[in-house]
Order: sequence, then structure tokens, then C-alpha cells
Amino acid sequence: MMSRKAISFSVVLHLILVALLLFTVDFHSEPKTLVAPPSQVMNATAVDSKALAKEVKSLKARDDAARAEQEKKAKDAERQAREAEQKRQTEEQRVKELKAEQEQLKHEQETQRKQTDEAKKEAEQAKQQAEEQKRQVSEQKKKDEQQKLEEKNKADLEKKRTEDKKQADDKKKTDTEQKKKDEAAKKKAEDDAKEAERKKAMEDEIAAEEAAEAAEAQASDDASELSKYSTAIRNLLYQSWIDLPGMKGLSCTLRVTTIPGGEVVGVEVVKSSGDATFDRQAENGVRKASPLPVPEDRRLYEQSFRRFKFVFKP
Repeated sequence: MMSRKAISFSVVLHLILVALLLFTVDFHSEPKTLVAPPSQVMNATAVDSKALAKEVKSLKARDDAARAEQEKKAKDAERQAREAEQKRQTEEQRVKELKAEQEQLKHEQETQRKQTDEAKKEAEQAKQQAEEQKRQVSEQKKKDEQQKLEEKNKADLEKKRTEDKKQADDKKKTDTEQKKKDEAAKKKAEDDAKEAERKKAMEDEIAAEEAAEAAEAQASDDASELSKYSTAIRNLLYQSWIDLPGMKGLSCTLRVTTIPGGEVVGVEVVKSSGDATFDRQAENGVRKASPLPVPEDRRLYEQSFRRFKFVFKP
């Protein structure tokens, strides 16, 4: 839509164009007054005025149409705003109604819940009262039965006491006689046991002395055999040892694992010398010396050479 300022500017522009058509100046000749024939001036003025009026009318019409369109849009916007407000109020009323319905439903549910809880509470109380009455009747019945049972037990106990007393008297007499026989048999058994213990002690003492002598002899033989193989292993290991500068006086403890026949299957350092090179050389020396000389006697092998510690100190 064109504003009034734009329309005024357009009118002024057309007037300037009309003036330029009416007056022409030649700047290359001497000044002179140009006078157009009266008929031409009048005709030009008339034509331009009509065109100008037509243009003004056209501009006004467009302005009116634009203003009408703007007013129509404003009315439409106002109508839409009224409709939106009415819709909002309707929705708000609906929300209020729904909220009221929810509150009413909540109140009814709460009332129903309270009634249900009250009914459950009354039923629970009635159940407890019935159970209490049942328990009292049961306890009374048990008391009556217990009293009858106690009376019966008392009578039975009295009867049993009388019978037991008679049996005890009879048994006492019999026991006295049996006791004499038992004491005689016990004395004979004790005498026999003492004699058997004396003989067994003598036999055990002799066997212990023989076993000690045999063990001492075996231990001596084993020590001699073990020393022989230990020396053989030590000599074998030191045959391939090469002393290197700085290793004099070092020692490390190795744990060696073998299989029957002396083949080495494991070597590990359990106490280092403090010198990694020395430890590694000692470990490699044991592996290179495999198989080691070990006893053919399986007992001695399992006892001392299956897995043993060796202090490597060249």
C-alpha cells in the first residue's frame, strides 16, 4: 500500500515533467524568450492535466484499495482474536468442569475407600474375636485333657513304684550274688591283662630297639648315597662354569625340578645373588648339565632329587 507521502511525491514529479515540457532552454545560443503558440500551450497543458488527474485518481484508487484491504485484514484479525478468546474461554470452562468432575470422582473414591477400609477393619475385628473365642475353648479343652492325663499318670506312677520296689528288692538280692561272681572274674581278668601288657611291653621294646638300629643304619646308608650324588651333581655343574670379572664370591639358591632319569624340567632362582647376570648363568648352567646324576632307588630319588634346592657358589 502506497503512503500519502509517496502519492505527494509522485504528483510533484509529474508537475515538474509538465513544466519541462512547457519551457525549453537552449544553452548554446543567446538567451531568448521562447513563446509557444497559444494553441499548443493550451493543448499541452490540457493533455498533461488530464493525465495527471488520471494518475492521481489511479493512485487514490490503489490507496483506497490498499486501505480497504488493510481494514479487512484488521477486521479478520480482530474476528480471529475474538474467536480465539471465545475458544480459550470455552476450553478454560471445559478444564474447570473436568477438574470439578475429577475432584468429585476423587472424593467419591476416597469415600468408597474409607468405607471399604472400615468394613475390612470390622471384619478383621470380628475374625480376631472369633479366633480368640476359639483359642479360649481350645485352651480349656487342653487343660481338661491335661488334668485327666496327669491324674491317670499319677495313678500309673504309683502302681509302677510299687511294682518297681518289689522288682528292686528281688534284683538287689540277685545283684549281690552276681556282684561277688563279677568281682572274682574282674580280678582274674585284671591279672591276665597285666601279664599280657608286661609281655607286650617287652616285645615292643625289643622291636623298637631293632627298628631304631635299622633306621640308623638306613639313614647312614642314605646319607652316604645322597652325599655321593650331591657331589656328582655339584662337580658336573662346575665343570662348564666360566668365572667372569666381578662375580667372585657371589652365590644364589636355585630350585631344581627333575624327572626320573635326571632330566631337568624346571629351574628357578629362589634367592638371588644380587647380580642378574650371575643368576642367569647359574640357571643356564643347570639346564645345560641335564640330565643330572640321580639315584636309581625310587625312594631316595623322590625323597631328595625330585625337587631340591641347590646353592650355586663356584
